Amino acid sequence: MIVRAQTVPDELLGCWQRPWIVFADGDRDDTSFVVWLQLPSLMADVRLSAAALALAGRTVLSMSDLLVLAESDSSSGATVCTSVVEGRAVAEWSSGVGFQPVSAFPEPGLLEWTADGTVMIERAPSGTYVEEWHLLPESRGPLSHSKLADGSQFYQAGSVGVLVRARRGPVPPVDRLTALTDRAALEAAVDCEFSFCRLVGGAWVVEHSTIRARVGATVLL
Repeated sequence: MIVRAQTVPDELLGCWQRPWIVFADGDRDDTSFVVWLQLPSLMADVRLSAAALALAGRTVLSMSDLLVLAESDSSSGATVCTSVVEGRAVAEWSSGVGFQPVSAFPEPGLLEWTADGTVMIERAPSGTYVEEWHLLPESRGPLSHSKLADGSQFYQAGSVGVLVRARRGPVPPVDRLTALTDRAALEAAVDCEFSFCRLVGGAWVVEHSTIRARVGATVLL
């Protein structure tokens, strides 16, 4: 287990699920599955579109399926956040494992909590987006981060967790994986795991994953 100094306020700890995001042009996404798991310093998020969710359990994927999976903005890294003053704070992120070669969300986040601390609004300083996050009630603790024997990492927040495994080869020289047109290169690029897991009967079961065949599998820690 790796222990790091705390760099975020207690209000940010746990796992947050996003019900919606609205962009500056008015586009709204309330169908994607997005969670942000925050430890005292380290973080991991899983981001899957509705189209990607529909591929759950697939072992054979078409080129169009691979391009759907290539849209994910899942990532891991570390968070630094100011103290919460009058229910507000500013967070910034440094990268660890990123599903995309270049982050689609490079700005700091302007955070604001409701009175009970279970709902958080995040805004981009530029006005690019505003999104709402809800704290999963079972996720405030225990909080831990472990590196597994195969090199993958497991982030735990109470009864939920995120498993992260980097792709085995270098990141392609593109900003977005959807720019890849070669099937072999695309298959290698999307072989990067971000799995959201839940503790069920003492076992960690994958509910959603960038590796669609992993859905329903048990994670061995």
